[in-house]
Amino acid sequence: MVSTRRRMLTGAAVAAFLAASPASSQAPATKPIVWVQAGHEGPREPGYLAQTGASGEIAFTVRVAGEVERRLRDAGVDARHTPGRVTGFPSQGAVFISIHHDTPDGHAAIGHAIAGAGENWYHGEGGGTARSTPYADSAPHRTPATTVSGAVEARSRRLAIRLRDRYAKVFTAANGARSGGVRLEPRNGNRRMMRYFGYYRTRADARVLIESGAGGTDAAMLRRTDVIAKAIAGAIIGHLRDEGRLPR
Repeated sequence: MVSTRRRMLTGAAVAAFLAASPASSQAPATKPIVWVQAGHEGPREPGYLAQTGASGEIAFTVRVAGEVERRLRDAGVDARHTPGRVTGFPSQGAVFISIHHDTPDGHAAIGHAIAGAGENWYHGEGGGTARSTPYADSAPHRTPATTVSGAVEARSRRLAIRLRDRYAKVFTAANGARSGGVRLEPRNGNRRMMRYFGYYRTRADARVLIESGAGGTDAAMLRRTDVIAKAIAGAIIGHLRDEGRLPR
């Protein structure tokens, strides 16, 4: 017969083991923070004040961002809104996502932060061709900029792939998409997406940007803000669960 003392020790050992072991059904101690940026919403970032977005874009991004935030909060996420000027600089968190739509001749696409790069510089407050070094007339940026590590790039790319796959399921002709498929930008792709300034105003573990479609060409799709927000929020929630930041 097992002694009372031995049973007590065994019970204590089991309790200690369970306390130390992760449980997929157990919520983390703190809610993961997700920053949701409504692209081009004022106030805008110093050095980029002239970048007001395509026609109607700000109204679109504000509405979609609000719907994404609501869905994230319902899932147990600490969703925080930011306008063009990134709040909480340098903001800590699990995810930073910037929401946009492209110009009429553009397309739907997903970009993400990459290591070994830096933010874009433009003439004045955001005009002309983007490049890695300032022009003589480039407006000052907020400093010090944050960096993107290899680990941040890897997590950002995983989220970008998930977001592309999730969004492609709703970015369809039936929902009013007319510009083609959803592009995952390559590492050396569109530098406005891959070297976006927002990536360098946060210390979030994953940093991505979505161009939700082409203004005009995809007008019917872009009116489906509920569908767009559901896809974006779903991708982020799935990513957070895979990262162990939310219970499954």
